[in-house]
Amino acid sequence: MTGRFIVVDGPSGVGKTTTVALLANLVTADGWEVHRTKEPSHTTLGETARHGTDEYRGLTLACLVAADRYHHLETEIRPALAAGKVVICDRYLATSLVLQRLDGVDGPFIWAINQHIERPDLTIILTGDPVRSRARAAARGIHSRFHRGGPEAGRQERERYDQVAKELTDAGFPIHRHEIGEQKPQEVAAELLLRVRATLTATGAQLPTGNAARSNES
Repeated sequence: MTGRFIVVDGPSGVGKTTTVALLANLVTADGWEVHRTKEPSHTTLGETARHGTDEYRGLTLACLVAADRYHHLETEIRPALAAGKVVICDRYLATSLVLQRLDGVDGPFIWAINQHIERPDLTIILTGDPVRSRARAAARGIHSRFHRGGPEAGRQERERYDQVAKELTDAGFPIHRHEIGEQKPQEVAAELLLRVRATLTATGAQLPTGNAARSNES
């Protein structure tokens, strides 16, 4: 673990993308070089997984998502980490453990096909009101069959993320759960920054030399 691989996960529409963008800006302001990314990736594999949920199901989709993750790690995440950057990724393993199970794939198979992935130094799981999250997702535009259900489907997805947070904790993944409540995105990002700072410090990650000097001056 490098101390620099951060994941933000949670139900569709909870505000992950906005939070990741704001958090990346705050971490950059601290003096770190930040690489912001997401899953599924923007590669051909990732776009197939993102837009192919009506065509691909069950084991096929689970393997497609895992293949995109390995390619994402090889071509984007690991090189950024090797360059000393903080990587903040929108969605990762928790999404697979939730959505692939909803698609009928059992947990041991999901863990098995993801056994060689990089373990994040911190996984943040955002949760919020499922009715509000589903409405936000619908307003943004639905591209996945997993997110076409109404409030009841949203409640089920949220419950699954609560269960997966415990599952990942039991497996030794550093997890931070954050209930958004009535917080504005800027408030959420500011709170999460404290957790990210603690992770970077605890794992011994160091600012790039020039940036460290500028950070001390500020």
